Amino acid sequence: MKRKSMVTLLTCTMLSAALLSGCGNTAEPENAAQESAPAAEQAEEESGDAAAESEEASYKIGYVSKMLTNQWFTLENQGLEGACRDLGLEYVAIDANLDDEACDSAINNLIAQEIDALAICITNQGNGPAVAMKCREAGIPLITIDDGFVDEEGNQVPHVGMPTVEVGELGGAKLAEYANERDFFAEGNVVKVLEVDIPSVSVLGERLQGYRNSLLKDTSLTEEDFITVETSDGMLEDTIPVAQSTVQAHPEVTHWIVGGTSDDAAIACLKAFEEAGIAQENYLVCGLGGYEMAVEEFEKGNDSFMTIVLDPYKEGYTAVELLYDNLKNGTEIPQNTFVNGEVATLENWKDTIEQ
Repeated sequence: MKRKSMVTLLTCTMLSAALLSGCGNTAEPENAAQESAPAAEQAEEESGDAAAESEEASYKIGYVSKMLTNQWFTLENQGLEGACRDLGLEYVAIDANLDDEACDSAINNLIAQEIDALAICITNQGNGPAVAMKCREAGIPLITIDDGFVDEEGNQVPHVGMPTVEVGELGGAKLAEYANERDFFAEGNVVKVLEVDIPSVSVLGERLQGYRNSLLKDTSLTEEDFITVETSDGMLEDTIPVAQSTVQAHPEVTHWIVGGTSDDAAIACLKAFEEAGIAQENYLVCGLGGYEMAVEEFEKGNDSFMTIVLDPYKEGYTAVELLYDNLKNGTEIPQNTFVNGEVATLENWKDTIEQ
């Protein structure tokens, strides 16, 4: 997916006119003084207008990430930073590193720095109402990215992210297509779907529901064929032992399907299958993100792996555009702004994932 420029940057350049004086005994035209005064006044007026406009547009945007070291959020941060650079805005980002107290401290820090607007991927959605209240009391526009939450009155905070159920359905449809083509449901085969969830993050459940919708619709699977396990953060190292124990607990399964909520969760399951000696043709895994670890699988030639390629850079960039439009023009921020994706497979990944 090739990233495209989202904005045309409008800049004001101040021009100052130099008044040329005569040399030696050359006589100055009689009306020169009369002409130069209005010119100087006009230049001063234009300079003042440009300075006022520049001052008006000089906002500070804050971003709190729940895990800035993860590649997804690194790219998202680059999108926010890029938009701020293009729009001439000041930008401050803080990593909460999956710690609720650090997240709360980061928000307080940014408010103390007198930010004009906040974008956040929160560590705990349950703390969302308190964050929304802080921002409302400080008069700061707020946007959630990736993981949404509600305010203290139960109203959704404006959100930028993926259309979660629909994205899952996109991946589920491709998994179903491959499973049917490879005869996963032949007589004698036992097929199960492994789902890795984090119950505290609602969007992950929505992604899994999307996978499930398509797999139930397009295959002979039933609700009983889905095995859901839980992890604390869904990252690679956290998920591998959970996936390993699940595979060990189900030796009767001949074919596995994984609809991952992220590339981390999906590839953790893939590694568990490999370590258990399950042949590549007997599993299908779909990740979500399309970042470096996904590319590594494609470079290995793994045709049982696919991923839904999204654009975290665009999500971050879009969030800044919406906040800026609200600050500068008073434009209401939409409740939902979605950035969709497409499925990358071994056949098309070089055209789908930006290198």
